[in-house]
Amino acid sequence: MFILPELSSDLLWNRLQEPARPAAGTPADVLLLLSALENGWEILDATLWRHPSNEPSDLYSVTVFHPRALITRSLTLRNTPQAQKLLKNEAITLVS
Repeated sequence: MFILPELSSDLLWNRLQEPARPAAGTPADVLLLLSALENGWEILDATLWRHPSNEPSDLYSVTVFHPRALITRSLTLRNTPQAQKLLKNEAITLVS
């Protein structure tokens, strides 16, 4: 596999457009993940964080991977209907 030297982790991630505020009811964190997917990143896994009481929290930890540059990034999504729908549409199995 060939790794492109100009595709550094920061350059690839910083090219993503992170909105200043949610648009059309979609949270900014979901829009950032959508932008990553549109720019060649893939979701490796998603975990719904748990409280010590073992109840689901309101946050997902999502690991994304860029196959051409062989780099990963981690991001946090709020557990919203939009985030749930996106993960379901991407056929992501939640890790617990």
